[in-house]
Amino acid sequence: MKKSNTSTNLSKSLFFKYRLISLAILSGILFSLSWPARGIPFIIFVAFVPLFIIEDHVLKNKESFNKYAVLLYSWLSFALFNTFTTWWIVFASIPGVIMAVFLNSFFMAIAFYLMHLARRVLPGKQGVLSLLIFWVSFEYLHMDWDLSWSWLNLGNVFATLPLWIQWYEYTGTLGGTAWIILTNISLFSLYSVYQTPLQTVDVRSTFGNDDKEKIKTYLKNMEQFHVAKKRFITGLITFFLLLTPPLISLVILNIYKHPVDPVEVVIVQPGRDPYKDAENLMQARQWTDSIILLANDKLTADTRFVISPEGSIPSAFWLNEPEAHYGFSALEKHAREYDSLAWVAGVMMYRRYGEMDIPSATARKFSNADMYYDVYNAAVFLDSQGNTDRYFKSKLVPGIEQMPFKRFLGPVGRLVEYFGGTAGSMGTQKEREVFKHPDGTRVAPVICYESIYGAYLNDYVKNGAELIFIITNDGWWRDTPGYKQHFQYSRLRAIETRRFIARAALTGISGFIDSRGNIISKTDWWTIDSQRQIIHKNNKATFYVKHGDYLGRLSLFLLILLLLYMITQNVIKQKA
Repeated sequence: MKKSNTSTNLSKSLFFKYRLISLAILSGILFSLSWPARGIPFIIFVAFVPLFIIEDHVLKNKESFNKYAVLLYSWLSFALFNTFTTWWIVFASIPGVIMAVFLNSFFMAIAFYLMHLARRVLPGKQGVLSLLIFWVSFEYLHMDWDLSWSWLNLGNVFATLPLWIQWYEYTGTLGGTAWIILTNISLFSLYSVYQTPLQTVDVRSTFGNDDKEKIKTYLKNMEQFHVAKKRFITGLITFFLLLTPPLISLVILNIYKHPVDPVEVVIVQPGRDPYKDAENLMQARQWTDSIILLANDKLTADTRFVISPEGSIPSAFWLNEPEAHYGFSALEKHAREYDSLAWVAGVMMYRRYGEMDIPSATARKFSNADMYYDVYNAAVFLDSQGNTDRYFKSKLVPGIEQMPFKRFLGPVGRLVEYFGGTAGSMGTQKEREVFKHPDGTRVAPVICYESIYGAYLNDYVKNGAELIFIITNDGWWRDTPGYKQHFQYSRLRAIETRRFIARAALTGISGFIDSRGNIISKTDWWTIDSQRQIIHKNNKATFYVKHGDYLGRLSLFLLILLLLYMITQNVIKQKA
């Protein structure tokens, strides 16, 4: 008899174990299927539900599970999500994909696991709501440190559906994250309520019975009435959460009017392979000349800007003597041929430090001299009046352009470089530079990876940017979802700032996006192309531009209070 019971318990244990693993895998697949550019965004509203079911089962049977079970199940789910969604990073950097898949999924799992710990401590069933605080705080903190990777912030999932998210001008993508989490919690609550069956008893069937039996029947019916009532209320809340934000978005869309202040802009897409450098000086000059010829195909007397992609001007030049570089001189000469033309172009720059200069923290030493230099991924500005300016990319890609925690990880730099990463870091600058055209138009020169950070772009707008120019090179990832996702994320920045966006890619997708997040025009993948478009300036700041990620700051404050409360409750329970 004991053998039979043991065998039965083992079978049940294995059944639930594989069922929970299957639910974790399902959750990871649902997250992946929701993601741009080919995903179905509304799937995200149920992606957390399988994880909630796992967590609820573990909580109710915690004696049968390791205390880290929820952490491991959720890590599996988020690892699949990160792998299926950002696997293409492997084409650019092996350390990059390791960080994105394993570390990023671990950080996500920690946020979910903290919710589980909160449910163990907090009274009642409201502990699941703590996920809102933990997750929003995680995304907020994850935006600004050496391992920052905000590509999969949940609010980014609606990039292909600007019609739903016009309210991002008030909340940024963290508002979308909050919407997703609250809706998942509500749907899980609805699922939980429906696990209790309704079995009402006809009161007439108790005629002739004693009063005790009648009271039992009445109480049972009242209990079932409360279950039905809970189903109705939970369903109503879920319905409200699903429909209200899109309806608000439609109202904003009908009210919003962009200022009419036209500027003619030309973008060029050279369609070059980023993994191939110019073989010699002659080819480098030919590449520069080809960019100018591409621009000439679309230029008119009214054109105010030509935008050339990240790294489009071949071979780096020294910041100390830019005129000696053919690309710099050629663009400057071309701009002077017009009355009011300005170039915004991407180029690599070097800065050499003199004997009396103090090298920056990112400076590198010459191999053959006791001198230092910095490397910058930069944007340059040259106009018809002879004015020049430059901006250094300052939001660097971890593991590719920046060595995270270089002070501590310096010794492993050579290993990181061997696998396609960097042992050092590129130079940056503190301020978000805004380029000013002679006619007064101010533009934000956003370089590649910087465009996925909403609050970061706000600083350009605060410094006066009326248009956003994104210069990028998405060919590192080949023909994968990566460059498509990157292009779609630009639509979020347009809504948050209410700025028209002109985007020039070396390879990938170039195009124009209006201030409602709609695509005006775009190029095809890996084609040589140029486009001209009239876009409109805006000098007004949105609520989100003025206040930034206030939802993140609020969540962080609540996180501190919640953690203190959890610690206090845990101490009280242990003493009891």
